[in-house]
Amino acid sequence: MSEAMRQLVRTDHVRPRLGGVLPTRRRFFFVVNKQSGNYLKWLVQYWLGEFLTTEGVAAEIHYLKDVETLRQSLNRAYSEGHRRFIVVGGDGTVSLVASLLRHDDCALGIVPVGTSNMLAQLLRIPLGTRRALELLLESDCTRPVDALSMGDRIFFLNASVGLSSFSIAGLRSTEKTYLKVLAYVIAVTRGMRKAKTRRYRVEIDGSMTTIDAAELFVDNAGALVMPRVRTSSAQLDDGKADICYVRKAGPVELGKALLDVFLVRKHRQSFRYVASAVNVRIECDEVVPVQADGDTVAMTPVDIAVVPAAAKFIVRRRD
Repeated sequence: MSEAMRQLVRTDHVRPRLGGVLPTRRRFFFVVNKQSGNYLKWLVQYWLGEFLTTEGVAAEIHYLKDVETLRQSLNRAYSEGHRRFIVVGGDGTVSLVASLLRHDDCALGIVPVGTSNMLAQLLRIPLGTRRALELLLESDCTRPVDALSMGDRIFFLNASVGLSSFSIAGLRSTEKTYLKVLAYVIAVTRGMRKAKTRRYRVEIDGSMTTIDAAELFVDNAGALVMPRVRTSSAQLDDGKADICYVRKAGPVELGKALLDVFLVRKHRQSFRYVASAVNVRIECDEVVPVQADGDTVAMTPVDIAVVPAAAKFIVRRRD
C-alpha cells in the first residue's frame, strides 16, 4: 500500500459512502487474499475503495503473500492499536489469520470471497462484498466461535482423513479460482482412486476405539456447503466436536452418505455418528493426509482439540 493511499485511508475529511452510514471513527486492518476462489479484482477493489474513503474510517490493507510476512504485519498492527481485523478471503484464509492473531480483545470480520464461504454463511454474514463491508460499519456485535486446534493452527469448520483429504491434497489453487465449487467435485472424482476403507485408531477424550472408514470426519460446524446441509448436530459454540464416518468408498455407499447429509435424514444409512468429544487423536498404519477448512494441513497421526470461544467474529446486530 503506497504512502499516498495510507494518507487517503486515514483522512477524516471525505464524504460518506456505502449507503451514507456515518459511524464513529473506527480502525480496521484488512488482510486480502487475491488467490481466493471468488476474488473478482475489479469488484472487490471497487468496494474496498468505497469503504476506505468512508467518513469515520481509518484502515490499512495487507495483501497476503506468505505466512511469515503476514505474521509480522499482524503483530505490528496489534502493537499499533488495531483490534478489528478483516479477512477478505475464504474459510482457509480466515483460519490462518485467526491462528496468527490469538488475542482476546480482537474481533475478526469476514468479507467472503472464497469458494464456499461456509463460516460466513453460518454466521449470517452477507456473501456480497458491499453488504459485508456495510455490516462492519453497522454492527458492534461479536459472536465467540469454537475452533479445532492442530499444532499451532486453529480451524473453524471440520477436519477429516480419507477421501476428502486425498481429494483436497490433489487440488490446485488455480482450479479453485477458475472452477469454483466444481473444482471440489473434480478433486473428489480424482481422489476416488486412492479412496479405500482404512483402519483408524481413534482416541476420543481418553478412550481408544478402532474405526474402519473411507472417510473419518471431526465436525465443529455441523454443516457442509450450506447451513441447511447438516453433517452432524455440532454447533460453532457448543464446546465440542462430533466424530462421524463413512465406512466404504464405493459409489453406492458414498451416494447414500450424500443423501444422508443433503436430505438431512433422521435415520442415516451411511454417514454414521460415533461420539462428541473435546480431544481426538487419529492414528493409522498408513500415513494419510489431514484436511481442515478445505486445505491440507497435516499428516497422521494427528491430535485435534476443541478450543472454546477461540475467536470473536463481527456479526449482524441483534434485533
